[in-house]
Amino acid sequence: MDNDASSYNSPDFVFAKGVPDNPGETMPARVGAPAPSFEALSLDGGTVRLSDLKGRYVVVMTGAVTSPMCSHEVPALNKLQDDFGGQGVSFFLLYTRESHPAENYPAHASMEQKIAHARDLHRLEGVRVPVLVDSLDGAIHRSYGAWPAALFVIDRNGRLVYRANMANTLELRQLLEDLIEGDRQAAQGEVLHGQYSERLVPHLADKDTHHRVYERAGPKAFEDHWVRSPHQRGLWP
Repeated sequence: MDNDASSYNSPDFVFAKGVPDNPGETMPARVGAPAPSFEALSLDGGTVRLSDLKGRYVVVMTGAVTSPMCSHEVPALNKLQDDFGGQGVSFFLLYTRESHPAENYPAHASMEQKIAHARDLHRLEGVRVPVLVDSLDGAIHRSYGAWPAALFVIDRNGRLVYRANMANTLELRQLLEDLIEGDRQAAQGEVLHGQYSERLVPHLADKDTHHRVYERAGPKAFEDHWVRSPHQRGLWP
């Protein structure tokens, strides 16, 4: 394994000592700019290229079998694909490094191991959107900011129109409704202007999902969590 892959696939929870005060500053992919191009292996053995998806909206959520936030959002992401997949929207889950590497799902040492972990996520969480597997050194993930359960939307022309360092599928639903309605109005000759917003709010964790995913990952996942949040030690079994 080369140095880039070794440094990317940390054996410990990357944010064990806390997250940046402004996560947006750590995300190189900028709203309004062309989305970083990518080419990724699909679990069905094919290859997906962003350049082949021009003319469609593209939703990408990052995740891993040890990511509680990813697992929490999968059912809603499946439902969004059901509701919007027929309206010119393509959904993908990009498998990245392990968020909470532990005894059962350690940091990746090979692509074969990474693909096996991705298959487990697909099976255990009932993922229905296509799962893409990033390279061992996380080239795609790093180009978009390397957050564990981030969410991105790319418009029909390949421009990034939404990014969130932590997935929020409720917000995503409203965004997709607005984009599709904008297309409808534009087709009727309306002159539309873009609107821009930013926000920085607390992330509200789902304790039950965290416990379930940490238990799946192994005891070390709990230990890493307690390094970050020592006041919670003893609150979870």
